[in-house]
Amino acid sequence: MKRLGLRAKLLLAMFLIISLSIGLVASQAVLLFQQDKSSYIFDLNASRAIKISDEVQANVRHLTEKMRIFAEAVRLPVAEGTDRRQMLSAMLRQYPEFLLFSVREPDGSLKNVFLSRALSDLGLSVEKMHAAYGTAGLPLERLTAERPIVARLDLSTKLPTFTLAVRGLPATGAPPARGAVAGGAGAGAGGAAAGQATAAAGDVPILIAEFPLNRLYTARGESKLFEIYVTDGAGRPLVSVTEGKEVSGGGTAPGGFADLLPKSAQTAGTREYAASGVPMLAAYSPVGDLGLFTIVQIPKARAFEAARQLVTRSLLIAGVVCVAALALVFLFASSLTKSLIALTRATEQIGQGQFGVQVEVKGGGEIAALAARFKRMTEELSTREAALKDANQRLMESEKMSALGQLGAGIAHEVKNPMTSIRGYAQMGQRKLPDGHPLGEYFRTIVRETDRSLEILKNLLKFARQETAEMSIIDLNTVVSDTVKLVSHQLMMKDVRVEARLCEQSLQVSGNANQIEQVLLNLFINAGDAMEGKGGGTITASTDMPDALTARIRVADTGSGIPSEVVKKIFDPFFTTKPVGKGTGLGLSVSYGIVKEHKGEIAVESKVGEGTTFIIRIPIARQASEGVAAAAPAKEKRVRVINLR
Repeated sequence: MKRLGLRAKLLLAMFLIISLSIGLVASQAVLLFQQDKSSYIFDLNASRAIKISDEVQANVRHLTEKMRIFAEAVRLPVAEGTDRRQMLSAMLRQYPEFLLFSVREPDGSLKNVFLSRALSDLGLSVEKMHAAYGTAGLPLERLTAERPIVARLDLSTKLPTFTLAVRGLPATGAPPARGAVAGGAGAGAGGAAAGQATAAAGDVPILIAEFPLNRLYTARGESKLFEIYVTDGAGRPLVSVTEGKEVSGGGTAPGGFADLLPKSAQTAGTREYAASGVPMLAAYSPVGDLGLFTIVQIPKARAFEAARQLVTRSLLIAGVVCVAALALVFLFASSLTKSLIALTRATEQIGQGQFGVQVEVKGGGEIAALAARFKRMTEELSTREAALKDANQRLMESEKMSALGQLGAGIAHEVKNPMTSIRGYAQMGQRKLPDGHPLGEYFRTIVRETDRSLEILKNLLKFARQETAEMSIIDLNTVVSDTVKLVSHQLMMKDVRVEARLCEQSLQVSGNANQIEQVLLNLFINAGDAMEGKGGGTITASTDMPDALTARIRVADTGSGIPSEVVKKIFDPFFTTKPVGKGTGLGLSVSYGIVKEHKGEIAVESKVGEGTTFIIRIPIARQASEGVAAAAPAKEKRVRVINLR
């Protein structure tokens, strides 16, 4: 081992590790797969067996009821002049599944009521059928009203049938009907004469009928993988469905299912057993109290065919992986020395301060990881330099914003006094005018707008001192409606129409109405500027509640839209696409800050040529705050601002 070189050692170690790992993983995977597959197959078979049992029981119950109904029709008296034969023929046309119907009187005699043409064409006469019933050993004496007898006599291979015997209903005291004879319904087959259907009151006849085998169970789209059987209590098959074919006779299982079915248990179960030497995964279920069983099974080899394929593929993949791994190890070992030399030279260059050096090392392992770290180090240096430049730029913008705030504070102090005077004179003029004077509305507008201007100046001073606006409970519907009224006339001059579609429900949020109006005005003015000189357009402001905790405002225009590369920058400070001197680039960035201050979100959706939609989401105020809002709105001062950017 000591004489082996590094390359040989790596190859041997890698081969052993990969072989053992793949072997262990593959064996565990196959074992778990087989266990899970067995559980799945048993559950699937049991579920299908129970479902088929319910279907067979329902079919027998349905046929039993039809037999009793037909027997009652045979023995009931009819009005004089009524042809009982025609009545029974019409009834049999509604019951085409009846091949033969006979009545066993209390004295043991069998009297036929109906024989179909299908049986007659096969040479099965009433006498042959009754003789078959006698030789079959049907336990008619033990027959009860609740539990019918189902048997298969193999009368014909061309027309598989089964026999159903059930005790009729007790007589109701009506006089017995005589001479009831019915032919095949519409088939022209001669029916045997029916004797007296019932004996004296209190004696209950036994009804025996022959039905097609598919009336007991009909296969519908069964899988070709599974075998389905309906057997009697001794395990003799009555019905079998194999390879997904239609219902056939039970001769496909000559050995029967006596070894599979329980001796006394009357509940569904699963079991693995051997049928004629073939391992089977089977499930069985009793068919109510009829003494029948349904069996669903699949050969074990067929069920685990996927497992065998998995083992084969796993071995092939393991071989390919081992060969590929050995080839990679060989290449790695061959290039190891070359990689070490390259890293040594790169280290010398970095020591000389050449941080832009790139080390290209092919392969993997610690050497390649070291080369990647060298590369990452140079990239991080470049990234930090770019981040430093960006931080300096943002610092300059921050200082510019600070300067603008100080300038705004000075202007606010200068403008506040004349605005106060204007407001005072407007109030004086309003008081001197009589009620209903046309100029009263103008004075009220002056007072309202000066109040809003003073509020803006107040907020400007707060902004300069890094203060936040006062929050209260407001109704977004009212804010949007007032803003639309304020800006409609101004935008109408640009051939732009503004529409409001408000939510029927009040949208109570915690916020500052003036700031929300400022955001909406910024969006309206920007949309109007975008559509100005382009044939006009429409701005739609709508409110709704996408969920119980959020109020949403949508401002959509029919303009030309915003390119995708511009959408990413529209909320950046000082970014504008307007001509020099018309916009400062602060409107949307300030609006973004206002929405964030309201704990909300603002987003934009735009398609070039179709228009732009701004979406604002603000949390709904809590119920506790809504109670305060009921008394507060009258005291809130509302001010509107028009941002003529």
